Amino acid sequence: MKRYLVASLTALAVCASAFALSAAAADNQTSGAPNMERMQHWAADREAVLDAKLAGMKAGLKLTPDQEKLWGPFETAVRDSAKSRMDAMQAMMETRGQGERMSPIDHLDAMATRLSKAAADVKTIADAAKPLYASLDEGQKHNFATLGRMLMPERARFAEEMWRRHDGPGMPE
Repeated sequence: MKRYLVASLTALAVCASAFALSAAAADNQTSGAPNMERMQHWAADREAVLDAKLAGMKAGLKLTPDQEKLWGPFETAVRDSAKSRMDAMQAMMETRGQGERMSPIDHLDAMATRLSKAAADVKTIADAAKPLYASLDEGQKHNFATLGRMLMPERARFAEEMWRRHDGPGMPE
């Protein structure tokens, strides 16, 4: 179960980075203020969705008062990771908005930097989740895994494949 959680969180960071790159590439068609305004709206929407998903996950876990104390570091790590991805995406959009072109080598270097940062963020989330997860009963652990998958819909295909490999056909209902 712990390997599944770490693998899920790793996939979350990688998929989010890939999603951010895809969105930035799609927006590369236009530049300037309208593009940045669209990015700000998109970021606000993503934050609202993350707020709702974290609130839903917390409610679904039915935490005890002692477990509530362990939720804060986990939630902070998830939010910090999301903010880090948004900041990186905004910086990339600003660079592209200025018309700068990266060489293929610079592009690879930038990608390596983003992936390293994403890996560090996933490690931070995993470290923050360990005490919370250890305090959960078996039912809560099951809910943590199920609800945690819902944090990032971009990786739903990955989650479904992992479910099939480890627990049989199909996603739980």
